[in-house]
Amino acid sequence: MERIADKCVVLLACLSLVALAGAVDAVRVVALLVAVGAGACFELSHGRRPAAAATVCCVTCALAALVPGAWVALPLACYDLPRVRSRWVLVVAPCCVAWAWAAGVPATTAAVLLALVACSMVLSWRCGRSVGLERELHGLQDDLQDKVIDLREKNRELEDARAYESHAAALAERTRIAREIHDSVGHQLTRLVLEVEALKVVHRDDATAVEELGELSDGLGEALTSMRASVHALEDSAVDVGVELNRLAGQSGIAHVDVDCGLEGSPPAVVSRCLVAVTREALTNAARHAHATHATVHATGLPGIWQLRVENDGDVPEDVAGLEERGMGLRGMRERVEGLGGTLLVQSDGRRFSVFASIPRKGQA
Repeated sequence: MERIADKCVVLLACLSLVALAGAVDAVRVVALLVAVGAGACFELSHGRRPAAAATVCCVTCALAALVPGAWVALPLACYDLPRVRSRWVLVVAPCCVAWAWAAGVPATTAAVLLALVACSMVLSWRCGRSVGLERELHGLQDDLQDKVIDLREKNRELEDARAYESHAAALAERTRIAREIHDSVGHQLTRLVLEVEALKVVHRDDATAVEELGELSDGLGEALTSMRASVHALEDSAVDVGVELNRLAGQSGIAHVDVDCGLEGSPPAVVSRCLVAVTREALTNAARHAHATHATVHATGLPGIWQLRVENDGDVPEDVAGLEERGMGLRGMRERVEGLGGTLLVQSDGRRFSVFASIPRKGQA
């Protein structure tokens, strides 16, 4: 639109030259129409065929200078010269004005013509500069928008990571507290129960003492049962499969362990403990018996089942049928998985050994 507005202004300037010439004839009218048509052709071919556009522009300027009376169209014909990708074409405009002056155009009119041609080319350069800056501005806006989107995505990922780490830290703290309670308070209560039972044996002849010691033993037993229930509840809420799998990978003794936990949400505690136990046993076997150097752990949740696959590159025979009877822990893994209604599949192709566990969601959600 800016180009069209500039060319309309230059066309008005050309019409003023016609008025300055003092006569309107067919040559001047045709020259203006040819200049307008050449400008349209330049716009159509400039982006795709710059050489053809440059040729059209230069030929139009030459015709406006050579044809007697057509010089009134020079400002419009020279408008597109600054857009040609060649510096030498800029000398076309003064040459054309000089030729028109040599062909009989009065010096005053030639000076006005040269000024109009210069203004026309300055308008063209200014418009091109404005369009270029606007294009750069749009490019910067697009880049800024892309970066804003990336920053929002990164911020969302950081928020998710912070929430996950906070949750994992809380679960780890719960697990630590549960273990400390179990190891300290639980053992002390158990010791007290045993001591009371021993005192009952020592004072078995004293019915009153035995009765009082029995009440004390019952109270300690209830306290121990309540403590154990609280510890189990605390441990159940503190199981994070992703954290546990990564912890097992770091403590497995295998050089490279890749963990991919794609579980959406938290499985029930019994399922989480089963997945963690199977992974622990599989990685332990891979490090201790197969001497593996690389292992992968992949846990995922599908609409109807939870799946776990543990693979390693250790020294495992292709025939795995007798491994369960040789005490490698496969029997315990199978019992855990099948106890939840799932299936355990053990495979080996001589190069990789895999343990695949599948547990249905039905009855576990």
